[in-house]
Amino acid sequence: MSPGCEPRGPWDLIVVGFGAAGSAAALRAAQLGGRVLIIEKQAKDRHTPSTYLSGGVIMGVKDVEAATEYLDACSGGLIPLSVSRAWAESASTIKEWLREIGVDLELAEFGQGEHEEIPGHDAVVCYWNAENAAYTSHVRSKSFTTSEAATGWFTSAGPPRMGGERLFEELRDCVLRNPAIEVWYGAPALELIHDDGRVTGVVVEKDGEPLALASYRGVVLACGGFAFNDELKANYLPANPVYFYGNPGNTGDGVRMAQAVGADLWHMNQMVGRGVAHVEMPDGEELTYSISIGPPGYVITDRYGKRFMNEYAQARSRHDVYLSLFDYSLEHLERSRIPAYWFFDQRRFTTRPLGGRAVGRDGLRPWSQDNRKELELGWIVSGETIEEVARKAGMSDPAEAARSVAAYNEACRSGTDAQGRPVETLIPLDSGPYYCVRLYPGGSNTCGGPRRDHEARVLDTNGAPIPGLYSAGELGEAVGLLYPADGGNLSDGLCFGRLAAESAFAVAEVMAE
Repeated sequence: MSPGCEPRGPWDLIVVGFGAAGSAAALRAAQLGGRVLIIEKQAKDRHTPSTYLSGGVIMGVKDVEAATEYLDACSGGLIPLSVSRAWAESASTIKEWLREIGVDLELAEFGQGEHEEIPGHDAVVCYWNAENAAYTSHVRSKSFTTSEAATGWFTSAGPPRMGGERLFEELRDCVLRNPAIEVWYGAPALELIHDDGRVTGVVVEKDGEPLALASYRGVVLACGGFAFNDELKANYLPANPVYFYGNPGNTGDGVRMAQAVGADLWHMNQMVGRGVAHVEMPDGEELTYSISIGPPGYVITDRYGKRFMNEYAQARSRHDVYLSLFDYSLEHLERSRIPAYWFFDQRRFTTRPLGGRAVGRDGLRPWSQDNRKELELGWIVSGETIEEVARKAGMSDPAEAARSVAAYNEACRSGTDAQGRPVETLIPLDSGPYYCVRLYPGGSNTCGGPRRDHEARVLDTNGAPIPGLYSAGELGEAVGLLYPADGGNLSDGLCFGRLAAESAFAVAEVMAE
C-alpha cells in the first residue's frame, strides 16, 4: 500500500475474480443484504474466465450421503470429509439456487460420476444446458464426451450460445443487473490488507496506481489457480512442462496473496487434465489446445514408439489421463511420455477438427474445421507410412512406432487389445496418409491453493481460520487425487462461492464502521 493511502469503501464484501466462483459469492452476499465489489484483473473486452471457456457442465448431487462418500474416495485422502460433505450438501441444491438468482437456463441431467468403480458415483449428476438435449443421442452414438459436445466439436458450427459461454453470460448478467454489486474490470489485486490478524480489504491497481479498498466482512479469493505461472508449475506439479488451455489470467495471484497473510497450502500437485497440443505460431506465440482423438482409430506411444496406456481414457477426455504421461523412465533417465505421440489416419483427419480453441494474444483462436491450417503450420505431421510420420515428428525409434501400430492393427482384427481397449474402439489405422500430433500433459486448470475448510474459510499453517479471508473455485478447490465428474470445477466454484458469502455474513464481529 502506498504511504498515506486511505482505504476506499468500505463494501460489505470484496470478491477477487469474476468467474463462476466470484459470481456466486457476490450474488449470495447480495441475497444476504450485502453491498459487494468484484474486482477483475482482465479488461472487460478481454475477459475470458474459466467458466466462459468451459463446457458449461455443472456437477450436482442427488444423494448427499452417498455423494459425500464418493467425493471422499475420489479425494484420495487429500480433502477432509467435512469439506466433501459441505460440497455435496451445497451441490444438492445448486440447480434450484441458480434458478432463484435468475439464471435463465433449463438444466438437464447428462451423466454421472466419472469413476464408475467407486460406490456412490450414481449419487452425482451432471447438469447441462437442455438446449443440447437434441444432440445427446448423436453425442453418445459417436462416442463423444459431454465436454466435447459442450464445446461444439461434433458439428461444424455447434449449437448457438453453447456450453460455458452461455452459462457465464447468464451469471454475468445476473451480477451486472444487481444494484448491490459493483464490478471493476482491469483492476488486478496486489495484496490483502491484514490488520490485527484480520483481512479487512485489498490493494488493487487502478489506472496504474495502487488503491486500498476496505471491506466490513473481508475478502473472497476467487481468482483461479496457477496454470499460467511457470515458476509455480515447475515447483509444485509432478512434472514439467505442463500446459493449460484455460484462462491465461490464472497466474497464481491468490496463492501469493494468501501466503503473504499466513495461509497454508494444500494439494498443490493436483490438476485436471489429459494430453493436449502445445504449439507455436510463426511469430513465436505459444498456444495450447484441447484435443479430441477419436473416433475412428487412434494410437498413442511414448518417444520410443511404445504404447503405454488404454487410449480410450484420452478419447473419453477423462480428467486424470495426465497421470499416465508423468511417468519417469529409469531406463532412459527422462520422462519419455512428454511429449507423447498420437497417430491416426486419413479417416480421422477428415472426420472433424482435432482441437478445440486456444486463448491467444488477440483473443480466442479456434482450431480449423478441416485441420488444413494446422497441417500447413506443422502442428500436424503427415507421411505415407507410420515410420515416416514418426521420423518427421522427431521420435527416437520410428521403427518401433511402426511395429506398435502394426500390433494394434492386429489387435483390431482379433478383437483383443494388450492395453485393454474396448472392442468397439478397435478401428485399425489402415487408410493413409498417416498423421501424428505431439501430446503434452495439460488441461483446463490446477487444483491447489490456499487450504480451506467446510465453510470456505482460508486456514493458516496451524489449521485456524484467517478471519475475513475466504476462497472458492480453482484456487484450492476441493478436488484431490481424482476429478469426480464433468462439471466438478464449476460446481466447486458455485458451491463454495455461496458458502464463502454465507460464512462472511455469519460472523458477528466485523470491521468497525
